[in-house]
Formats: sequence, structure tokens, C-alpha cells
Amino acid sequence: MLSGAEREQAYRAISLARALDERMWRLARAGRAHFAVPCSGHEAIGVGYAMAMRPGVDWLAPHYRDLAALIVLGMAPRDVMLCFFSRPSDPNAHGRQPYAHFGSRALHVLSQQGPQPNHCSHGVGCAWGSKLLGDGSVTVIAFGDGGAQKGEAHESMNVAAIHKLPCVFAVHRNGWTQSVKRSDQYATETLVARAEGYGMPGVAVDGSDVEAMHAAASAAFERARAGEGPTLIDAACVRFMPNTSNDDDSRYRDRADLDEQRAARDPLTRARVLVGAEFAVQVDDENAALAAEAAEWAEAQPLGDPATVADHMYA
Repeated sequence: MLSGAEREQAYRAISLARALDERMWRLARAGRAHFAVPCSGHEAIGVGYAMAMRPGVDWLAPHYRDLAALIVLGMAPRDVMLCFFSRPSDPNAHGRQPYAHFGSRALHVLSQQGPQPNHCSHGVGCAWGSKLLGDGSVTVIAFGDGGAQKGEAHESMNVAAIHKLPCVFAVHRNGWTQSVKRSDQYATETLVARAEGYGMPGVAVDGSDVEAMHAAASAAFERARAGEGPTLIDAACVRFMPNTSNDDDSRYRDRADLDEQRAARDPLTRARVLVGAEFAVQVDDENAALAAEAAEWAEAQPLGDPATVADHMYA
């Protein structure tokens, strides 16, 4: 169980991620930015494992819906919005990557990739380096339903299990790969059974329950730090929004069913019960103001110099 202070920390992160997410979605729809990747519905997953990490020691190879995890690790609202508006002062990629391609040496966040899930092998490489160095760090490797079906994820889990690497695989399982439903991706109800095939433990978690997610992640970290190798966490959640701002999910999702799922499995609503309504309302108001200020400030920052467009490129 999380302590009272930890519950408040978790709520602040989930609430801030939601406020930033909703602000970015409105800005994208208004044509003021070109690309949004919603995280609403996924927040408790990232908060759960980020709060189990040791800042400056452990590493994260993030899912592109991992905004809440980045907030726990120390990314500020202004930094998020610099990334969203692709400004050259963006600390993730200096405005040279689309939004949600996170990366931070200071925060121990491995750079996110466009093709999914290439970062799985990078995360395993990081974990292998940790083992060789003996520095005691653990790497969280997060990906979604679609990534779980690709060779990169299978190969990465296999190598990590063989060499007992200090890492934790976390699947944000929302039942969709863009517009492809679960039954067209895999024949099982969950992905936990795959863990046994690689020779690692697997655990299914309600990804809308931040305490359950934190408990599962903490146990997986203990195994990894003890030299017992990786764990696969299957975190079930609901993706509240379209896949990205380029997607129209009304073409393939039943709105009434989605509304029913959201009412029952909203991480923000469930976390609000842990901290009480008075605290939650105060934090929500503070975070709405933070998101609005960060967006206004970041949008006003200078654009990149076109003369530098070919910098950092090779042929």
C-alpha cells in the first residue's frame, strides 16, 4: 500500500498528466500544433512504475503514452509543452522529433523511437550494460498491445530472460493497436502466459489502479535487483481518446461502450478516492493552471532556425 504522502504524489502526477493531455488535445484540434498523443486512461501505469524507480539510478525506455511517468521522474510542464510545440529548446529532442518521442539523459529516459517497439532492444541493451557495470540499476521497458506482437519485443524478452538482465517489461494493454481490436492481434485474453515461455514471471494488473501497479512494479524491481532477472507486467487499461490526433476512433469504437469503460476504470477517479475530494479539487485546479501557463509560454518560444535543418543528419 502507498503511504499518505505517496498517494498524494501519485494523484498529483496523474492529475497533471491529464491536465496537460487535455490541453494538448484542444490545441491540436485548434490547429495550433500538429500532433498529439493522448495518455488519458494510461496514467496510473506509468506512475506506478516510475514511483518504484530510484531517480538518477534506474532507467526508463518509455511507452509513448508515458507522460505521467515522465512527470514523476521530474519532467516539468514547460518541458512537455516545448516538446509538443517542437521548439528548439525542447529538452527531449530539441524540436526534431514529434511529440511523445521522449528522451532525457538527465532523467535516465532512453530516447523513444518512431517505429514501435524498437526501444525494447535498446532497453535490454541498457539493462545488459547495467549488469556488466554492476551499478545496480534496473530498466523499465514499456510498450503497447501492437508492440507486444512484433519481433523486437519477443527477441528482447528472450535475451533478457536468458541472461537474467535487470529489467521490467510493462505492457500498456488497452486492447487496441491503433484501430485494430484485441481479437485481431492475439488469441488470449491477456499476455501474461507469454512470460512462462521465456522463463520469467508474469503478472496481470489492473492498470487503472495505481496502488496495484506500484505493488507489482516494486516486486519486479526487487527481483531484478536481486539478480533474478526480468518480469513481464500486463497492465490492462482503457485508452480514452483516439490513437493520436490523426485518428478518428468513432469509425471503429462504440461510444456507449467506451463511456461505460471510462466511468468504471478512470485512473484519475480511482486515485481521487485515495486522497479525498478536497485535496483532489485543489490539485486539479492547480494543474489546470500549470498546463495553461506552460502551453502559453512554450508556444511563444522561438521556432527553430531553418538553416540548421540538416544538422545532426548523415547520408
